[in-house]
Amino acid sequence: MLKKFLRNIITYVNKTGKKIYLSVLYGLGKAMAIADLIKRTCKSLGENNKPTYVVMAIAAVKGICRPAFTMMDKTENPETKKYTALREGLTEAIAIPAYWGCGELAGKLAKKAFNNDKALANRAEKNLMFIGVCTAALFVIPALCSIAIKPIMHKIGLKAPDGHKDKNIPPAPAQANTTAILKQSVSFNNSIYPKMSTFTSRPQTGLRVGGL
Repeated sequence: MLKKFLRNIITYVNKTGKKIYLSVLYGLGKAMAIADLIKRTCKSLGENNKPTYVVMAIAAVKGICRPAFTMMDKTENPETKKYTALREGLTEAIAIPAYWGCGELAGKLAKKAFNNDKALANRAEKNLMFIGVCTAALFVIPALCSIAIKPIMHKIGLKAPDGHKDKNIPPAPAQANTTAILKQSVSFNNSIYPKMSTFTSRPQTGLRVGGL
């Protein structure tokens, strides 16, 4: 319907020679091209939607946004911001190929296992890709990050700031001042219990109560 409308406008412009409509037609043509591109992209993703595409897109967004938000924090130390932002970016840069590799490897294994039934192979490919992505998130990516990030950070010349290191160190337990407590208890005991000399110095005459 829209294409027919545009053809009618073009015919009208050619007949009347009014060039003012050319800019409008140019804008409408650009809008139609963008809309057609979005439509074809959505159709392609809907027909061939793999779990690896989803997690790779999430990892790419996190790799861009998290370092940017970290660097925009004005309350944090600049050295800590640089270290944290670079570490987060490297983590997501490692995660993207790990997601893709584990997902595609699991999909190929599904195709080989169910190559006799094409419909079953397609369903098994999606399910095993999801399992491969979960395996990458739980085991592969943490292992790769623990192996690769520290050497890369040392080569770049960035080290963890002191404040960043002290976060994982538990505070030392406070030692009680036992000497002061003992002195107080001794003085306390001496003030409560009277000495026997206070009784023996009394005169030994008259009625004595309690044997004193």
